[in-house]
Amino acid sequence: MDKYAKAFVKSSLIYLGIGAIMGVCLVLFTDIRFTVTRVHAHILLLGFMAMMIYGVGYHILPRFMGRPIYSHRLGNIQVWIANITLVGLSLSWIAETSQGGFWHYLAILFGIGQAVAIFIFIFNLWKSMIPQATQ
Repeated sequence: MDKYAKAFVKSSLIYLGIGAIMGVCLVLFTDIRFTVTRVHAHILLLGFMAMMIYGVGYHILPRFMGRPIYSHRLGNIQVWIANITLVGLSLSWIAETSQGGFWHYLAILFGIGQAVAIFIFIFNLWKSMIPQATQ
């Protein structure tokens, strides 16, 4: 398994654990529900689900296609962008509920960063599926 695919799977499992802890906290501490509900949802959707899909996709799809991934470098870059922007988005949303302003704009930037990570994945796999010219 490529290093970046394994990094996605490992980070996915970490986010699953964080999401589970947050879920318990949402039930126990009702006063924080508004603050962390969307963070909880995004930790599970972008953190667990999307990153598991990235990791498994990068590992399995090239084997199904019978050709290498288009760019290992893009896979490595995507790991960093996806993780940094998810943590930044989550922390920005938490800070935004009490302080607003700057944190809202920072959340927008981190959200755009998540979209960039998603489109890197799309581009990398799409280019990997293009038939190679035979010699």
